[in-house]
Order: sequence, then C-alpha cells, then structure tokens
Amino acid sequence: MEVPVLVERLSTNGYRATSVGLDAASEAPTREAALAGLNRLLRDKFAAAELVRLEIPLVHENHPWKPLVGRLRGHPDLEEVEQNMRDYRRQVDEQGDRP
Repeated sequence: MEVPVLVERLSTNGYRATSVGLDAASEAPTREAALAGLNRLLRDKFAAAELVRLEIPLVHENHPWKPLVGRLRGHPDLEEVEQNMRDYRRQVDEQGDRP
C-alpha cells in the first residue's frame, strides 16, 4: 500500500514524516529514520485495524428533479425543445450584460 507522506526539515536539524490523512507522524535526526519510524507506526496501526471504503450519500443525490430525468426520452417534441433551449442560451450569452 502506498501512503502519501509529507517530509519536513525541522529547525532542530531533524526531520518529520507525516502521513497525509492517516494521523501519524515520526520525527528523527535523518530523513530516512523519520520515514522508517513512520513506516513502523503505520504497520502497527494497520496490524490492529482495517482500512475500508465507506460510501457516503451526498445530499444532492436526492435532488427533487431526479425523478424527472429521462421522462422526455423518445418524445416527438424533445429535439425541438432542446433546440429552443440552445437558442435561448445563445441569446442570453450574446447579451453579456447579466451578472
């Protein structure tokens, strides 16, 4: 598994390696030692836990217009309605004086 790591040089002539998003960091006198320390921390952390993906529904997934999507598919006037919308959008864009 690859983990993004931020490596910083400290004012105390050492290094800090911090995993991005996994809440773990290691400080050591050398860059390599800081990375090795972080590696140990993360291996220990994952040995006692598991990493899973969690699906979180977005608020917008239940958009009030969602049930209307596709209702006009195959309707004989659909192409004309879409062309009218494109024409109107072009007219509004050409005016250019709206905020």
